[in-house]
Amino acid sequence: MNNVFPTYEVGSLPKLNARVKAAKGQPVSGVDLEELRHYAQRLSIPCDAVIGLFERQNGEQRALTAEEKSIVTDFNSLFNLRLQEQLGLDFVYDGEARRTEMYHHVVRHVKGFELAPEMTRSRGPDSWRMGICIAPPSLKEGSLPALVTREFDFATYHAARPVKVPLDDPYMIAVMSDNRYYTELVKSQAPAASHPRQLRYEAKQMFTLALAENVIRPQVQALVERGAQWIQLDVPAATLDLEHLPIMVAGINAVVAGIENVKFSIHVCYPRRVSLTEKQGYDLLFPHVLKLHPAVNHFSLELANADHYEQDLAVFKQHQDQRRFEIGIGVVDITQEQQVLGRMETPEIVRQRILRAATVLGDPQLVFVAPDCGLRQLQLERCIQLYETMVEGAALARKG
Repeated sequence: MNNVFPTYEVGSLPKLNARVKAAKGQPVSGVDLEELRHYAQRLSIPCDAVIGLFERQNGEQRALTAEEKSIVTDFNSLFNLRLQEQLGLDFVYDGEARRTEMYHHVVRHVKGFELAPEMTRSRGPDSWRMGICIAPPSLKEGSLPALVTREFDFATYHAARPVKVPLDDPYMIAVMSDNRYYTELVKSQAPAASHPRQLRYEAKQMFTLALAENVIRPQVQALVERGAQWIQLDVPAATLDLEHLPIMVAGINAVVAGIENVKFSIHVCYPRRVSLTEKQGYDLLFPHVLKLHPAVNHFSLELANADHYEQDLAVFKQHQDQRRFEIGIGVVDITQEQQVLGRMETPEIVRQRILRAATVLGDPQLVFVAPDCGLRQLQLERCIQLYETMVEGAALARKG
């Protein structure tokens, strides 16, 4: 592993085209099979068995069986691990190959939730089926293997490099859900003159802490028991509601409290760049994040999309006398807009961004190198090129 400017993935990769079509019961085209064979040979992964499986499915015009789905999923997980390792990443994971959309992957395993009948749109092409909290949330019995332990066991068995496990943050789930149960509970207990704003805060706080203690923490504990050394909590909505930042911090602290000898990091993407306050961007996180549990010592940040490295990182330097956070700096823009336009950073641009970050933070040891976010919306070849650019740029930065 590189001791200066180590590289890592942030989370998701796109699922193989052949796998996606087969899972829907659609014919897998020759182009898709050739793509799979091409990349598998490049990564030295045996692929004849899984290609034969797809060819049989095509001939029999049927959906995959449960056993076949498991075989294909394992192949995709191994594919993602080998891809990251061969391209030179220092910390790897399986590209969330076993997960559906990040929110739904968790919510469907939670007691006390029911799914809304319609889809909710978010930024870009994403959408999700919102969970409605109708009772105190907790994990369904026997859900840990499907949530995290099966994928972690597979990843650690096959990985040749250290792994970093991405998990949903409790505040993110609270923001993306309908908080019906706790809203009604707080209203029923509040004096008639209570301000709606305060009631909303109390309901969100109760909801987030319940998710932290009963949904996210059990996953963390299961991973730690299996030897996890680095766990990333994803909280893309961190600056969505500035008044609720203390709730986000309290939720994370409830997840990690009492867990020793494990590194925790927080991934934040697309902070609020326009604000009615005197702050914007990652300034908005402060001073609240100074109260994070000491085990949470690393932020993974979207930076390439805005290219405001000096402004975005200055606040972390400003508070180093109170907390010294490692920063996983986003050095490549992962948006679909850039893919459509055919634009991509060069290794030299990545080098410059890394050195700019190191200069602002005043300590190269605090700088890790990553994409802005997960890559699941992109084409596989572009993902490979982004990783290559990132790794080559980090190598250049180590030379100065």
